[in-house]
Amino acid sequence: MQEYDNMRISDVMDNINKTFFLPDIQRPYVWKPEQIYALYDSLMREYPINTFLFWEQTAEVIEELTPRLKFIEISGNKNDVAVDDKNREYTLILDGQQRLTSFYLTLHGYYKINKKLKNLYFNVLSGVEEDENGNRYEFLFKNSDDDKIIVEDDKCWIQLKSIYKYENIVELSDMKSEIQSVFDIGNNDFKKILHLFKYICDDKLINYYPEREADMDKVLDIFIRTNSGGTKLSKSDLLFSNIKRNWSQARDNFQILLDTVNQVDRYKFSHDVILKTCLVLFSETQSDIKYNVSNSKKVTISLEEKWESITRAIKLVVDELNNKFLLKSHKVISSYNALIPLIYFVYKNHLKNIDSNNSILMQRWLIKILLNGIFSGQSDTMLYISKQTIDNNSTINFPYDKLIESINTTKKSFDTIENILAKTKLKYNSTGSYLILSLLYSDIDFNAITEGNLPQQDHIIPQAQLKEFGIPHEKINSIYNIQFLDAYLNKKKSDGDNWIKNLTDDEKEKYLIPEGQWEAANYDQFLKSRKILMISKLHKLI
Repeated sequence: MQEYDNMRISDVMDNINKTFFLPDIQRPYVWKPEQIYALYDSLMREYPINTFLFWEQTAEVIEELTPRLKFIEISGNKNDVAVDDKNREYTLILDGQQRLTSFYLTLHGYYKINKKLKNLYFNVLSGVEEDENGNRYEFLFKNSDDDKIIVEDDKCWIQLKSIYKYENIVELSDMKSEIQSVFDIGNNDFKKILHLFKYICDDKLINYYPEREADMDKVLDIFIRTNSGGTKLSKSDLLFSNIKRNWSQARDNFQILLDTVNQVDRYKFSHDVILKTCLVLFSETQSDIKYNVSNSKKVTISLEEKWESITRAIKLVVDELNNKFLLKSHKVISSYNALIPLIYFVYKNHLKNIDSNNSILMQRWLIKILLNGIFSGQSDTMLYISKQTIDNNSTINFPYDKLIESINTTKKSFDTIENILAKTKLKYNSTGSYLILSLLYSDIDFNAITEGNLPQQDHIIPQAQLKEFGIPHEKINSIYNIQFLDAYLNKKKSDGDNWIKNLTDDEKEKYLIPEGQWEAANYDQFLKSRKILMISKLHKLI
Protein backbone atom coordinates (compact mmCIF):
# COMPACT_ATOMS: atom_id res chain seq x y z
CA MET A 1 0.00 0.00 0.00
CA GLN A 2 1.23 3.48 -0.84
CA GLU A 3 1.76 6.06 1.88
CA TYR A 4 -0.07 9.35 2.22
CA ASP A 5 1.73 12.44 0.96
CA ASN A 6 1.43 16.14 1.79
CA MET A 7 1.20 19.39 -0.17
CA ARG A 8 0.70 23.04 0.59
CA ILE A 9 -2.70 24.52 -0.19
CA SER A 10 -1.00 27.12 -2.38
CA ASP A 11 0.75 24.41 -4.43
CA VAL A 12 -2.60 22.77 -5.18
CA MET A 13 -4.09 26.17 -6.09
CA ASP A 14 -1.21 26.85 -8.49
CA ASN A 15 -1.89 23.58 -10.30
CA ILE A 16 -5.67 23.77 -10.52
CA ASN A 17 -6.89 23.78 -14.14
CA LYS A 18 -3.32 23.14 -15.23
CA THR A 19 -2.58 19.63 -14.03
CA PHE A 20 -5.27 19.28 -11.32
CA PHE A 21 -8.79 18.60 -12.64
CA LEU A 22 -12.05 16.87 -11.75
CA PRO A 23 -13.46 13.69 -13.32
CA ASP A 24 -16.76 14.13 -15.14
CA ILE A 25 -19.07 12.54 -12.61
CA GLN A 26 -21.81 15.18 -12.34
CA ARG A 27 -20.94 16.39 -8.90
CA PRO A 28 -21.65 20.13 -8.84
CA TYR A 29 -20.12 22.42 -6.26
CA VAL A 30 -22.70 22.75 -3.47
CA TRP A 31 -20.98 24.23 -0.42
CA LYS A 32 -22.76 27.07 1.39
CA PRO A 33 -20.93 30.12 2.80
CA GLU A 34 -21.21 28.70 6.33
CA GLN A 35 -19.26 25.60 5.30
CA ILE A 36 -16.48 27.75 3.85
CA TYR A 37 -16.33 29.84 7.02
CA ALA A 38 -15.98 26.65 9.07
CA LEU A 39 -13.22 25.39 6.75
CA TYR A 40 -11.10 28.51 7.32
CA ASP A 41 -11.89 28.51 11.03
CA SER A 42 -10.48 24.97 11.12
CA LEU A 43 -7.29 26.23 9.45
CA MET A 44 -6.87 29.02 11.98
CA ARG A 45 -7.43 26.65 14.89
CA GLU A 46 -5.02 24.09 13.42
CA TYR A 47 -7.75 21.52 13.14
CA PRO A 48 -7.34 18.79 10.48
CA ILE A 49 -9.25 19.40 7.25
CA ASN A 50 -9.49 15.65 6.54
CA THR A 51 -7.70 13.65 3.89
CA PHE A 52 -7.93 13.79 0.11
CA LEU A 53 -7.89 11.16 -2.62
CA PHE A 54 -5.93 12.11 -5.75
CA TRP A 55 -5.71 9.96 -8.84
CA GLU A 56 -2.43 10.50 -10.67
CA GLN A 57 -2.21 9.16 -14.20
CA THR A 58 -1.08 9.92 -17.73
CA ALA A 59 -3.39 11.71 -20.11
CA GLU A 60 -3.55 8.60 -22.27
CA VAL A 61 -5.00 6.47 -19.46
CA ILE A 62 -7.36 9.18 -18.22
CA GLU A 63 -8.63 9.89 -21.72
CA GLU A 64 -9.84 6.30 -22.00
CA LEU A 65 -11.85 6.53 -18.80
CA THR A 66 -13.31 9.96 -18.13
CA PRO A 67 -13.25 13.54 -19.42
CA ARG A 68 -11.40 16.09 -17.32
CA LEU A 69 -13.46 18.99 -15.98
CA LYS A 70 -12.08 22.36 -14.92
CA PHE A 71 -12.59 23.72 -11.44
CA ILE A 72 -15.11 26.57 -11.49
CA GLU A 73 -13.85 30.11 -10.87
CA ILE A 74 -17.28 31.47 -9.93
CA SER A 75 -19.71 29.50 -7.78
CA GLY A 76 -22.84 28.42 -9.62
CA ASN A 77 -21.05 28.13 -12.95
CA LYS A 78 -20.83 24.94 -14.97
CA ASN A 79 -17.58 22.96 -14.98
CA ASP A 80 -16.10 23.21 -18.49
CA VAL A 81 -14.41 20.26 -20.16
CA ALA A 82 -10.62 20.65 -20.28
CA VAL A 83 -8.69 20.31 -23.54
CA ASP A 84 -6.62 17.14 -23.67
CA ASP A 85 -2.85 17.22 -23.76
CA LYS A 86 -1.67 13.64 -24.21
CA ASN A 87 1.92 14.51 -23.35
CA ARG A 88 1.19 15.40 -19.74
CA GLU A 89 0.35 13.67 -16.49
CA TYR A 90 -2.70 14.79 -14.61
CA THR A 91 -4.16 14.59 -11.14
CA LEU A 92 -7.92 14.07 -10.81
CA ILE A 93 -9.58 14.83 -7.49
CA LEU A 94 -11.73 11.88 -6.43
CA ASP A 95 -12.31 13.04 -2.87
CA GLY A 96 -11.94 16.66 -1.77
CA GLN A 97 -13.63 18.57 -4.58
CA GLN A 98 -15.80 20.70 -2.29
CA ARG A 99 -12.90 21.74 -0.04
CA LEU A 100 -10.45 22.47 -2.88
CA THR A 101 -13.08 24.35 -4.89
CA SER A 102 -13.82 26.46 -1.79
CA PHE A 103 -10.14 27.36 -1.48
CA TYR A 104 -9.91 28.10 -5.20
CA LEU A 105 -13.00 30.34 -5.25
CA THR A 106 -11.84 32.37 -2.27
CA LEU A 107 -8.19 32.69 -3.32
CA HIS A 108 -8.53 32.96 -7.12
CA GLY A 109 -12.19 33.31 -8.06
CA TYR A 110 -15.48 34.58 -6.67
CA TYR A 111 -18.41 33.26 -4.68
CA LYS A 112 -21.78 34.33 -6.07
CA ILE A 113 -24.61 35.31 -3.69
CA ASN A 114 -27.87 36.71 -5.09
CA LYS A 115 -26.17 37.13 -8.49
CA LYS A 116 -23.44 39.32 -6.97
CA LEU A 117 -19.76 38.34 -6.98
CA LYS A 118 -18.26 38.17 -3.50
CA ASN A 119 -14.79 38.02 -1.98
CA LEU A 120 -13.99 36.40 1.35
CA TYR A 121 -12.86 38.65 4.22
CA PHE A 122 -11.22 37.82 7.55
CA ASN A 123 -11.98 39.77 10.73
CA VAL A 124 -8.52 40.04 12.31
CA LEU A 125 -10.05 41.05 15.65
CA SER A 126 -11.89 37.73 16.00
CA GLY A 127 -10.53 34.57 17.60
CA VAL A 128 -11.50 34.96 21.25
CA GLU A 129 -14.98 33.50 21.61
CA GLU A 130 -16.96 31.01 19.54
CA ASP A 131 -20.03 32.23 17.69
CA GLU A 132 -23.37 30.40 17.57
CA ASN A 133 -22.03 28.13 14.79
CA GLY A 134 -19.03 27.07 16.85
CA ASN A 135 -16.51 29.18 14.89
CA ARG A 136 -13.92 31.25 16.74
CA TYR A 137 -12.43 33.09 13.78
CA GLU A 138 -14.83 35.19 11.72
CA PHE A 139 -14.94 35.06 7.94
CA LEU A 140 -17.54 36.72 5.74
CA PHE A 141 -18.29 37.23 2.05
CA LYS A 142 -18.47 40.86 0.94
CA ASN A 143 -18.97 42.51 -2.44
CA SER A 144 -16.10 42.05 -4.87
CA ASP A 145 -15.69 45.79 -5.43
CA ASP A 146 -15.30 46.55 -1.72
CA ASP A 147 -12.00 47.85 -0.36
CA LYS A 148 -9.30 45.37 0.61
CA ILE A 149 -9.47 46.68 4.18
CA ILE A 150 -12.86 47.49 5.73
CA VAL A 151 -13.32 48.86 9.23
CA GLU A 152 -16.84 48.78 10.61
CA ASP A 153 -17.99 48.95 14.22
CA ASP A 154 -15.57 46.80 16.23
CA LYS A 155 -14.36 44.71 13.28
CA CYS A 156 -11.46 45.01 10.87
CA TRP A 157 -12.04 42.99 7.68
CA ILE A 158 -9.10 42.01 5.46
CA GLN A 159 -9.73 40.58 1.99
CA LEU A 160 -8.23 37.10 1.74
CA LYS A 161 -6.88 37.67 -1.76
CA SER A 162 -4.89 40.67 -0.54
CA ILE A 163 -3.14 38.36 1.94
CA TYR A 164 -2.62 35.51 -0.50
CA LYS A 165 -1.01 37.71 -3.17
CA TYR A 166 2.26 38.04 -1.21
CA GLU A 167 5.17 35.73 -2.08
CA ASN A 168 6.29 35.05 1.47
CA ILE A 169 5.82 36.06 5.11
CA VAL A 170 8.70 38.59 4.94
CA GLU A 171 6.94 40.52 2.17
CA LEU A 172 3.59 40.12 3.94
CA SER A 173 5.00 42.15 6.82
CA ASP A 174 4.69 45.23 4.59
CA MET A 175 0.92 44.83 4.83
CA LYS A 176 0.94 45.96 8.44
CA SER A 177 1.66 49.56 7.52
CA GLU A 178 -1.08 49.40 4.85
CA ILE A 179 -3.61 48.30 7.47
CA GLN A 180 -2.43 50.85 9.99
CA SER A 181 -3.23 53.62 7.54
CA VAL A 182 -6.92 52.90 8.24
CA PHE A 183 -6.84 50.96 11.51
CA ASP A 184 -4.45 50.80 14.47
CA ILE A 185 -3.76 47.06 14.37
CA GLY A 186 -1.72 45.52 17.18
CA ASN A 187 1.04 42.95 16.88
CA ASN A 188 -1.11 40.10 18.22
CA ASP A 189 -3.88 40.76 15.71
CA PHE A 190 -1.42 41.04 12.82
CA LYS A 191 0.03 37.68 13.84
CA LYS A 192 -3.33 36.16 12.92
CA ILE A 193 -2.78 37.33 9.34
CA LEU A 194 0.71 35.86 9.38
CA HIS A 195 -0.67 32.57 10.70
CA LEU A 196 -3.38 32.43 8.01
CA PHE A 197 -0.76 33.04 5.32
CA LYS A 198 1.46 30.35 6.84
CA TYR A 199 -1.36 27.78 6.87
CA ILE A 200 -2.18 28.45 3.22
CA CYS A 201 1.26 28.98 1.73
CA ASP A 202 3.86 27.36 3.97
CA ASP A 203 2.42 24.38 5.88
CA LYS A 204 1.72 21.15 4.04
CA LEU A 205 -1.87 20.70 5.21
CA ILE A 206 -3.22 18.81 2.20
CA ASN A 207 -2.83 15.21 3.33
CA TYR A 208 -3.65 13.08 0.30
CA TYR A 209 -3.50 9.50 -0.92
CA PRO A 210 -1.82 9.42 -4.37
CA GLU A 211 -3.57 6.56 -6.17
CA ARG A 212 -1.75 5.53 -9.36
CA GLU A 213 -3.85 2.50 -10.31
CA ALA A 214 -4.72 2.40 -14.02
CA ASP A 215 -7.91 0.34 -13.46
CA MET A 216 -10.62 2.86 -12.66
CA ASP A 217 -12.95 0.22 -11.21
CA LYS A 218 -10.31 -0.44 -8.54
CA VAL A 219 -9.81 3.28 -7.98
CA LEU A 220 -13.53 3.74 -7.49
CA ASP A 221 -13.71 0.84 -5.06
CA ILE A 222 -11.00 2.52 -2.98
CA PHE A 223 -12.95 5.74 -2.94
CA ILE A 224 -16.26 4.13 -1.99
CA ARG A 225 -14.63 2.20 0.85
CA THR A 226 -12.66 5.13 2.26
CA ASN A 227 -15.02 8.07 1.79
CA SER A 228 -17.52 8.50 4.61
CA GLY A 229 -19.00 11.88 3.81
CA GLY A 230 -20.19 14.15 1.03
CA THR A 231 -21.72 13.03 -2.24
CA LYS A 232 -20.15 9.69 -3.06
CA LEU A 233 -19.03 8.63 -6.47
CA SER A 234 -20.65 5.53 -7.86
CA LYS A 235 -19.78 3.18 -10.68
CA SER A 236 -22.88 4.24 -12.58
CA ASP A 237 -21.63 7.86 -12.39
CA LEU A 238 -18.33 6.85 -13.90
CA LEU A 239 -19.92 4.63 -16.55
CA PHE A 240 -22.20 7.47 -17.65
CA SER A 241 -19.22 9.81 -17.67
CA ASN A 242 -17.44 7.54 -20.14
CA ILE A 243 -20.52 7.18 -22.30
CA LYS A 244 -20.83 10.96 -22.51
CA ARG A 245 -17.19 11.19 -23.47
CA ASN A 246 -17.62 8.82 -26.38
CA TRP A 247 -21.09 9.95 -27.41
CA SER A 248 -21.52 13.71 -27.36
CA GLN A 249 -25.32 13.52 -27.52
CA ALA A 250 -25.67 11.17 -24.54
CA ARG A 251 -26.38 13.83 -21.91
CA ASP A 252 -29.10 15.56 -23.94
CA ASN A 253 -30.67 12.33 -25.21
CA PHE A 254 -30.86 10.83 -21.72
CA GLN A 255 -32.41 14.00 -20.31
CA ILE A 256 -35.01 14.22 -23.09
CA LEU A 257 -36.00 10.60 -22.48
CA LEU A 258 -36.20 11.11 -18.70
CA ASP A 259 -38.33 14.23 -19.09
CA THR A 260 -40.68 12.31 -21.37
CA VAL A 261 -41.15 9.15 -19.30
CA ASN A 262 -41.25 10.86 -15.90
CA GLN A 263 -44.14 13.07 -17.04
CA VAL A 264 -43.11 15.91 -14.71
CA ASP A 265 -43.22 14.05 -11.35
CA ARG A 266 -45.45 11.07 -12.10
CA TYR A 267 -42.53 8.64 -12.17
CA LYS A 268 -38.93 8.70 -10.91
CA PHE A 269 -36.85 7.15 -13.68
CA SER A 270 -33.16 8.10 -13.34
CA HIS A 271 -29.95 7.90 -15.34
CA ASP A 272 -29.14 4.75 -13.36
CA VAL A 273 -32.35 3.04 -14.48
CA ILE A 274 -31.72 3.88 -18.15
CA LEU A 275 -28.09 2.72 -17.87
CA LYS A 276 -29.06 -0.55 -16.19
CA THR A 277 -31.69 -1.13 -18.88
CA CYS A 278 -29.12 -0.65 -21.64
CA LEU A 279 -26.62 -2.94 -19.91
CA VAL A 280 -29.26 -5.68 -19.79
CA LEU A 281 -30.32 -5.15 -23.41
CA PHE A 282 -26.76 -5.59 -24.68
CA SER A 283 -25.47 -8.13 -22.15
CA GLU A 284 -24.09 -11.52 -23.09
CA THR A 285 -23.08 -12.60 -19.58
CA GLN A 286 -24.25 -11.64 -16.11
CA SER A 287 -21.07 -9.62 -15.53
CA ASP A 288 -22.06 -7.42 -18.49
CA ILE A 289 -24.97 -6.13 -16.40
CA LYS A 290 -22.72 -4.58 -13.76
CA TYR A 291 -21.81 -0.89 -13.73
CA ASN A 292 -18.24 -1.61 -14.81
CA VAL A 293 -16.16 0.92 -16.69
CA SER A 294 -15.00 -1.89 -18.96
CA ASN A 295 -18.55 -2.11 -20.32
CA SER A 296 -18.67 1.53 -21.43
CA LYS A 297 -17.26 1.24 -24.97
CA LYS A 298 -19.51 -1.63 -25.96
CA VAL A 299 -22.56 0.03 -24.45
CA THR A 300 -21.81 3.40 -26.08
CA ILE A 301 -21.58 1.88 -29.57
CA SER A 302 -24.85 0.01 -29.07
CA LEU A 303 -26.54 3.08 -27.58
CA GLU A 304 -25.77 5.21 -30.61
CA GLU A 305 -26.92 2.54 -33.04
CA LYS A 306 -30.05 1.44 -31.17
CA TRP A 307 -31.15 4.58 -29.31
CA GLU A 308 -34.40 4.95 -31.25
CA SER A 309 -35.38 1.32 -30.58
CA ILE A 310 -34.39 1.61 -26.91
CA THR A 311 -36.45 4.73 -26.33
CA ARG A 312 -39.45 3.28 -28.16
CA ALA A 313 -39.39 0.16 -25.93
CA ILE A 314 -39.09 2.22 -22.74
CA LYS A 315 -41.89 4.58 -23.76
CA LEU A 316 -44.21 1.71 -24.69
CA VAL A 317 -43.77 0.09 -21.27
CA VAL A 318 -44.31 3.41 -19.48
CA ASP A 319 -47.51 3.93 -21.48
CA GLU A 320 -48.71 0.52 -20.29
CA LEU A 321 -47.83 1.43 -16.70
CA ASN A 322 -49.87 4.58 -16.89
CA ASN A 323 -52.83 3.49 -19.00
CA LYS A 324 -53.38 -0.24 -18.42
CA PHE A 325 -51.35 -1.54 -15.48
CA LEU A 326 -53.05 0.75 -12.91
CA LEU A 327 -49.60 1.85 -11.69
CA LYS A 328 -49.89 5.58 -12.14
CA SER A 329 -47.36 6.99 -9.71
CA HIS A 330 -43.79 6.58 -8.47
CA LYS A 331 -45.35 5.92 -5.07
CA VAL A 332 -46.36 2.44 -6.20
CA ILE A 333 -43.15 1.49 -8.06
CA SER A 334 -40.90 -0.06 -5.42
CA SER A 335 -38.32 -1.26 -8.00
CA TYR A 336 -37.70 0.24 -11.42
CA ASN A 337 -35.43 -2.69 -12.23
CA ALA A 338 -38.58 -4.83 -12.30
CA LEU A 339 -39.59 -2.96 -15.47
CA ILE A 340 -36.43 -3.92 -17.37
CA PRO A 341 -37.52 -7.44 -18.42
CA LEU A 342 -40.70 -5.91 -19.86
CA ILE A 343 -38.63 -3.37 -21.77
CA TYR A 344 -36.31 -6.10 -23.02
CA PHE A 345 -39.26 -8.20 -24.26
CA VAL A 346 -40.58 -5.23 -26.26
CA TYR A 347 -37.09 -4.37 -27.55
CA LYS A 348 -36.14 -7.94 -28.53
CA ASN A 349 -39.39 -8.51 -30.42
CA HIS A 350 -39.30 -5.09 -32.15
CA LEU A 351 -42.81 -4.33 -30.93
CA LYS A 352 -44.41 -1.11 -32.07
CA ASN A 353 -47.39 -1.66 -29.81
CA ILE A 354 -48.37 -4.08 -27.03
CA ASP A 355 -51.47 -6.16 -27.73
CA SER A 356 -54.06 -6.83 -25.05
CA ASN A 357 -52.92 -10.41 -24.39
CA ASN A 358 -49.30 -9.40 -23.77
CA SER A 359 -50.44 -6.40 -21.76
CA ILE A 360 -52.39 -8.63 -19.36
CA LEU A 361 -49.49 -11.08 -18.98
CA MET A 362 -46.97 -8.28 -18.43
CA GLN A 363 -49.20 -6.58 -15.90
CA ARG A 364 -49.74 -9.80 -13.93
CA TRP A 365 -46.01 -10.50 -13.88
CA LEU A 366 -45.00 -6.98 -12.84
CA ILE A 367 -47.55 -6.78 -10.03
CA LYS A 368 -46.50 -10.21 -8.76
CA ILE A 369 -42.83 -9.14 -8.83
CA LEU A 370 -43.47 -5.83 -7.04
CA LEU A 371 -45.68 -7.35 -4.36
CA ASN A 372 -43.07 -10.00 -3.58
CA GLY A 373 -40.03 -7.71 -3.74
CA ILE A 374 -38.28 -10.10 -6.13
CA PHE A 375 -35.92 -7.45 -7.54
CA SER A 376 -34.73 -6.17 -4.19
CA GLY A 377 -31.20 -7.16 -3.17
CA GLN A 378 -29.22 -9.00 -5.87
CA SER A 379 -31.24 -7.69 -8.83
CA ASP A 380 -28.50 -8.38 -11.41
CA THR A 381 -29.06 -12.10 -10.97
CA MET A 382 -32.82 -11.74 -11.41
CA LEU A 383 -32.33 -9.52 -14.45
CA TYR A 384 -30.00 -11.97 -16.17
CA ILE A 385 -32.27 -14.94 -15.43
CA SER A 386 -35.23 -12.99 -16.81
CA LYS A 387 -33.33 -12.07 -19.97
CA GLN A 388 -32.27 -15.66 -20.58
CA THR A 389 -35.86 -16.83 -20.16
CA ILE A 390 -37.11 -14.26 -22.67
CA ASP A 391 -34.32 -15.23 -25.09
CA ASN A 392 -35.35 -18.88 -24.85
CA ASN A 393 -39.00 -18.08 -25.45
CA SER A 394 -40.15 -19.39 -28.83
CA THR A 395 -43.50 -17.57 -28.99
CA ILE A 396 -44.52 -13.96 -29.44
CA ASN A 397 -46.33 -14.04 -26.09
CA PHE A 398 -44.77 -12.66 -22.95
CA PRO A 399 -43.44 -15.78 -21.10
CA TYR A 400 -45.23 -15.19 -17.79
CA ASP A 401 -45.22 -18.82 -16.62
CA LYS A 402 -41.64 -19.51 -17.69
CA LEU A 403 -40.40 -16.39 -15.92
CA ILE A 404 -42.11 -17.47 -12.72
CA GLU A 405 -40.57 -20.95 -13.05
CA SER A 406 -37.09 -19.48 -13.63
CA ILE A 407 -37.29 -17.26 -10.55
CA ASN A 408 -38.61 -20.16 -8.48
CA THR A 409 -35.33 -21.99 -9.15
CA THR A 410 -33.48 -19.28 -7.21
CA LYS A 411 -33.65 -18.51 -3.51
CA LYS A 412 -36.42 -16.02 -4.23
CA SER A 413 -39.97 -17.19 -3.72
CA PHE A 414 -43.52 -15.99 -4.37
CA ASP A 415 -46.06 -15.58 -1.60
CA THR A 416 -49.81 -15.98 -1.83
CA ILE A 417 -51.90 -12.81 -1.90
CA GLU A 418 -53.14 -13.69 1.58
CA ASN A 419 -49.58 -13.83 2.95
CA ILE A 420 -48.56 -10.67 1.11
CA LEU A 421 -51.46 -8.74 2.63
CA ALA A 422 -50.58 -10.08 6.06
CA LYS A 423 -47.12 -8.53 5.97
CA THR A 424 -46.59 -5.66 8.40
CA LYS A 425 -44.88 -3.56 5.70
CA LEU A 426 -48.32 -2.98 4.16
CA LYS A 427 -49.27 -0.65 6.97
CA TYR A 428 -50.73 2.85 6.63
CA ASN A 429 -48.89 5.13 4.15
CA SER A 430 -46.26 2.51 3.24
CA THR A 431 -45.06 1.90 -0.34
CA GLY A 432 -46.70 -1.52 -0.26
CA SER A 433 -50.06 -0.13 0.79
CA TYR A 434 -49.93 2.45 -2.01
CA LEU A 435 -49.37 -0.37 -4.50
CA ILE A 436 -52.23 -2.51 -3.16
CA LEU A 437 -54.67 0.40 -3.01
CA SER A 438 -53.73 1.61 -6.50
CA LEU A 439 -54.77 -1.81 -7.82
CA LEU A 440 -58.05 -1.71 -5.93
CA TYR A 441 -58.90 1.91 -6.79
CA SER A 442 -58.28 2.10 -10.53
CA ASP A 443 -59.79 5.58 -10.95
CA ILE A 444 -57.31 7.26 -8.60
CA ASP A 445 -55.33 10.12 -10.17
CA PHE A 446 -51.98 10.73 -8.45
CA ASN A 447 -51.29 13.70 -10.74
CA ALA A 448 -54.49 15.65 -10.27
CA ILE A 449 -54.01 19.35 -10.99
CA THR A 450 -56.26 20.39 -8.11
CA GLU A 451 -54.71 19.57 -4.76
CA GLY A 452 -58.11 18.63 -3.33
CA ASN A 453 -58.35 15.76 -5.82
CA LEU A 454 -55.05 14.16 -4.84
CA PRO A 455 -55.48 10.72 -3.21
CA GLN A 456 -54.77 10.29 0.49
CA GLN A 457 -54.78 7.15 2.60
CA ASP A 458 -57.57 7.15 5.12
CA HIS A 459 -58.69 4.92 8.01
CA ILE A 460 -62.21 3.62 7.34
CA ILE A 461 -62.99 3.00 11.02
CA PRO A 462 -61.49 6.19 12.56
CA GLN A 463 -58.35 5.93 14.66
CA ALA A 464 -59.86 7.89 17.54
CA GLN A 465 -62.72 5.42 17.97
CA LEU A 466 -60.42 2.40 17.76
CA LYS A 467 -58.01 3.84 20.31
CA GLU A 468 -60.89 4.29 22.75
CA PHE A 469 -61.54 0.55 22.49
CA GLY A 470 -57.86 -0.19 23.18
CA ILE A 471 -57.15 -1.51 19.68
CA PRO A 472 -53.34 -1.71 19.21
CA HIS A 473 -51.65 0.71 16.80
CA GLU A 474 -50.52 -2.02 14.38
CA LYS A 475 -54.06 -3.36 14.06
CA ILE A 476 -55.52 0.13 13.53
CA ASN A 477 -53.17 0.58 10.56
CA SER A 478 -54.05 -2.75 8.98
CA ILE A 479 -54.26 -2.68 5.18
CA TYR A 480 -57.87 -3.87 5.59
CA ASN A 481 -58.79 -0.62 7.34
CA ILE A 482 -57.24 1.68 4.71
CA GLN A 483 -58.82 3.24 1.64
CA PHE A 484 -58.07 6.02 -0.81
CA LEU A 485 -60.03 9.26 -0.51
CA ASP A 486 -59.32 12.46 -2.36
CA ALA A 487 -57.87 15.18 -0.14
CA TYR A 488 -61.11 17.18 -0.07
CA LEU A 489 -63.26 14.28 1.16
CA ASN A 490 -60.63 13.18 3.65
CA LYS A 491 -60.45 16.63 5.19
CA LYS A 492 -64.24 16.92 5.30
CA LYS A 493 -64.59 13.54 7.00
CA SER A 494 -64.44 13.99 10.76
CA ASP A 495 -62.32 11.55 12.75
CA GLY A 496 -65.16 11.05 15.19
CA ASP A 497 -67.90 10.42 12.61
CA ASN A 498 -69.10 6.98 11.66
CA TRP A 499 -68.58 7.84 8.02
CA ILE A 500 -69.62 4.54 6.46
CA LYS A 501 -73.18 4.77 7.85
CA ASN A 502 -73.98 7.48 5.32
CA LEU A 503 -72.54 5.75 2.24
CA THR A 504 -74.76 4.70 -0.66
CA ASP A 505 -74.59 1.16 -2.03
CA ASP A 506 -72.54 2.39 -5.02
CA GLU A 507 -70.10 4.16 -2.71
CA LYS A 508 -69.73 1.04 -0.57
CA GLU A 509 -68.88 -0.94 -3.69
CA LYS A 510 -66.38 1.73 -4.80
CA TYR A 511 -64.60 1.79 -1.45
CA LEU A 512 -64.84 -1.99 -0.95
CA ILE A 513 -66.96 -1.71 2.20
CA PRO A 514 -68.55 -5.06 3.14
CA GLU A 515 -72.26 -5.35 3.90
CA GLY A 516 -73.13 -4.66 7.49
CA GLN A 517 -73.04 -2.02 10.21
CA TRP A 518 -69.43 -1.42 11.16
CA GLU A 519 -67.90 0.36 14.14
CA ALA A 520 -65.12 -0.06 16.66
CA ALA A 521 -67.11 -2.62 18.64
CA ASN A 522 -67.07 -5.17 15.79
CA TYR A 523 -63.75 -4.10 14.25
CA ASP A 524 -62.31 -7.64 14.06
CA GLN A 525 -65.24 -8.85 12.01
CA PHE A 526 -64.95 -5.80 9.76
CA LEU A 527 -61.30 -6.64 9.00
CA LYS A 528 -62.17 -10.24 8.14
CA SER A 529 -65.05 -9.19 5.86
CA ARG A 530 -63.07 -6.55 4.01
CA LYS A 531 -60.13 -8.93 3.64
CA ILE A 532 -62.39 -11.27 1.61
CA LEU A 533 -63.43 -8.43 -0.74
CA MET A 534 -59.87 -7.21 -1.28
CA ILE A 535 -58.39 -10.65 -1.92
CA SER A 536 -61.19 -11.50 -4.33
CA LYS A 537 -60.52 -8.39 -6.41
CA LEU A 538 -56.73 -8.83 -6.34
CA HIS A 539 -57.02 -12.45 -7.50
CA LYS A 540 -58.61 -11.16 -10.69
CA LEU A 541 -55.57 -8.97 -11.37
CA ILE A 542 -52.71 -11.36 -10.54
